[in-house]
Amino acid sequence: MRILLHPGFHKTGTSSLQRGAEARMDVLAPHLRLMVTADVIEAARAARKFSAQPDMTLLRSFAERLAEAVEPLDPSDPRALLISAEDLSGYIPGHHGVAGYDAAPPLMNVATAVLRSHFGPDAEVTIWYTTRTARDWQRSVYWQNLRALRLTQEFEEYRVTLTHAARLGDVVRAVADRLGPRARVTHTPIENCGATPLGPLGAALDLLGIPTDDIAPLPAHNVQPDGAAEELLALNRSDLDDTALADAKREVIRAHRRLGYTHRAPRSDGPGA
Repeated sequence: MRILLHPGFHKTGTSSLQRGAEARMDVLAPHLRLMVTADVIEAARAARKFSAQPDMTLLRSFAERLAEAVEPLDPSDPRALLISAEDLSGYIPGHHGVAGYDAAPPLMNVATAVLRSHFGPDAEVTIWYTTRTARDWQRSVYWQNLRALRLTQEFEEYRVTLTHAARLGDVVRAVADRLGPRARVTHTPIENCGATPLGPLGAALDLLGIPTDDIAPLPAHNVQPDGAAEELLALNRSDLDDTALADAKREVIRAHRRLGYTHRAPRSDGPGA
């Protein structure tokens, strides 16, 4: 069987892929088993903790939580398996002192071992990342962190702190070096997905050899609306207390959502895609 593990990166079309796959499982189910963040939530939580505090105990916890998540899946089922959860790469950079994706190689090393242990040595494991050009990725992370943190820097100042993290291609190569022949490691720039109706979901299904002819496209999610970043920055710089600030920022997002300028991001207990 084929296993495609899609551990991010954050802000590279992961929400659109996950929502699209979930919405089209009526068509995909004969060919595909799907796990998204909610299905691996404890493993994702462990991965985030490890990214903030690299420690062997936390890495073992990640292995145990991921093993528990896949344990109900029948290894003899021939359908492909897609696991898409960006937090399996740790916290989005900027949170909890995490400056980049340095935790990705050990996390994916452990994840590959867990998947091979459960599904058998003949399972074809691919670690697949979606990537993005550095400046576009930095701008999207800035938007996300404006929403989640009391970030008061302008984009051009803040993006400097994301210089290391934005080298997503370096992370892919580091993961490939760590895994060697035990798993295929590849990536797709989301800029290359725009020409296809299914976007990143189409790229994932192509990698799994699943036909896409009968799958209707879905709109993008978690889109940054024009002007909202400036509104959130002004609120972050205000003297509002934390509770009032959170309420005010939610109202900004709701206002833009009512106008159809953005979409609700998936719920989780940590930063989303």
